[in-house]
Amino acid sequence: MHYLKKLNLFLLIGFTSYLPASNTDIFYSTVSGVVFIAGDNGMGSGVIISDDGHILTNWHVVEDNPNLHALTLGDGDLDENNRGLELIKYNPKKDLALLKLTTIPRNVSVIKISKVTQKVGERVHAIGHPRGEMWSYAMGYISAFREGYTWQNSDDEHEFSGDVYQMQTPINPGNSGGPLLNEHGNLVGINTFIDANSQNITFAVTVKEIVSFLGS
Repeated sequence: MHYLKKLNLFLLIGFTSYLPASNTDIFYSTVSGVVFIAGDNGMGSGVIISDDGHILTNWHVVEDNPNLHALTLGDGDLDENNRGLELIKYNPKKDLALLKLTTIPRNVSVIKISKVTQKVGERVHAIGHPRGEMWSYAMGYISAFREGYTWQNSDDEHEFSGDVYQMQTPINPGNSGGPLLNEHGNLVGINTFIDANSQNITFAVTVKEIVSFLGS
């Protein structure tokens, strides 16, 4: 298990309890901390990590995608939950971006960030919008921890590099930028890409990369 250095960040670091939650509890306790991100050229997912509306997602979700907005899951109709987004910072090499909601939902739901990375064999949970199917849940396991891994997006224009989890957790286009959660509902990764030439080999940027990005 890879322990992370203590950093003074604006985000909430999760303190893990001893007993894991059920799959149902994890979904219902975290789903309102997941947003739907859309623009003129695509869609993806994001995760709320602070009370003042900071959202973590993948850079490839927001790159060259003008007129970005987010849908939050909360009281009210669609228009009331349709919110503007401001780009705060990004790291195109790590495929990470930090956004901020221009309006904050009442009783905003925040997903805490884990203090440790996952081990091979541990169960993980994903929430996102695969192929536009909003707020969908999936569960799987960590298959490997890949340090210094490199990958490319589908159009082969960009090469990314960083520490990733290899998983057999089902994700699809639309899940990108959404949270990978541990057994306590804390954020351990950002679901990022799949191996399109294989069956059920998926990847997420690790919490180690997330904390480094947010603290930089």
